[in-house]
Amino acid sequence: MKHAEKSFVPLTLRLRTDNSVLGRLKNIAFVSSGTIATIIKYYWHGPDEKTWCLRFHVLKNILHQYLSESLPHTTPNEVSAQIDFSYISDYIELNNLPSRPLAPSVGWNSEFNIVVDENACTKYNLEEKYGLSGTKLDRLSSEDRVLAQQGKPRTISCQIVLGAQLTRCDKCLSNVNPHSSPELLMPQPLEPNERIIVHFHGGAYCVGERSLTHLYIYAHISSRAGLRVFSPNYRLAPRYCFPSHLHDCVISYLHIVSCGFKPENIILAGDSAGGALAVELLMILKEMSLPKPAGLVLISPWVDSTCAGKSWITNQGFDYLPGLSFEDPFHPTRMFYAAGTPFSESMLEELKCPLVSPIFGDLGNMPPMLIQMGEYELLSDDIHAFAAKVKQQNSHNPNAVEIEVYDKMPHVFVMFDFMDEAQQAFASFGRFVRAIFDH
Repeated sequence: MKHAEKSFVPLTLRLRTDNSVLGRLKNIAFVSSGTIATIIKYYWHGPDEKTWCLRFHVLKNILHQYLSESLPHTTPNEVSAQIDFSYISDYIELNNLPSRPLAPSVGWNSEFNIVVDENACTKYNLEEKYGLSGTKLDRLSSEDRVLAQQGKPRTISCQIVLGAQLTRCDKCLSNVNPHSSPELLMPQPLEPNERIIVHFHGGAYCVGERSLTHLYIYAHISSRAGLRVFSPNYRLAPRYCFPSHLHDCVISYLHIVSCGFKPENIILAGDSAGGALAVELLMILKEMSLPKPAGLVLISPWVDSTCAGKSWITNQGFDYLPGLSFEDPFHPTRMFYAAGTPFSESMLEELKCPLVSPIFGDLGNMPPMLIQMGEYELLSDDIHAFAAKVKQQNSHNPNAVEIEVYDKMPHVFVMFDFMDEAQQAFASFGRFVRAIFDH
């Protein structure tokens, strides 16, 4: 990575900043120290919870170490504008886990690009309803239109994932290679009424695209629900701030519909930040008088970017997510919303826009909803408050929302797919989807 010429505040970064051997050794040392400490503690003091195995402890603690220490969270708010967030974006990308295809025993995935041509540049007209957020969305759409008119349209990469169970041939008792039937990994319906899951990945809007962890989640979901999964690799912060990620998800969803998938045959889903994106998309569809999908599944949704719930404090030490201050320029909310802008009370008010924090929006007339969450996650209170509001605003429908709380589990626990709780959640996801379409 190369520093920009502009003068920025110096930062101390714990992970590698280049691809040199020394940089790689730096990362190995970072991970090894946490792993060794976790193993010693596990065998000396025993597990933190009886149901937590050593593998779970190691991965959970490495995640906590990465989120707590990879960025200099003691940097003062006053120097926010002097931080080179382009350099930080390069740093985050460099230290992401490398992407690789799924193992055939789990599933298959293929990547393709959506070309953002003029037809994809819908004018939102949401300024009256959503103020500044609506203005920003229209500005992004206008920028896309200019690029398309110049013959330089940008693209959005997307994934199609097929769970291993969907490739099983009962007659020959073996798995079919989807590459011999390439249409299985293309974004067109295989039949006129094919059903599909559209899933938005999490990662605090900063990481998560093409991650093997999420591909495994999609493969498990696909196998349990019996449907293919489509997921866009939306633009990430801090290089691209709000509402770039939401804009890309709207385009991606409308693209799938334009390919021939009917809204009544679509299950919308998302984990963490992706859960918020799913709800925000529904709000936009409602304002644009477009049909809503058949159902909604939210896994540990990050529905309140102000992080107001008490569990952000009381569950520290149980979850792998660290409790961070809004005075920290590297707080995930600040990085995705307006990286480099000092925190202020006016920013806090902006974060209460429903397109940033859907808990503050109109949650009426939602499709049937399943929420899955961990008992120990920092977002616990916010998710419970969100579910309560959905119930209250859909009181005419006693089945408007179903919430599942998994004992002693952290945020987005389904990524620990070797845990029984994760497999139970995948099975419940499949049950919920089948119930919607069998209704």
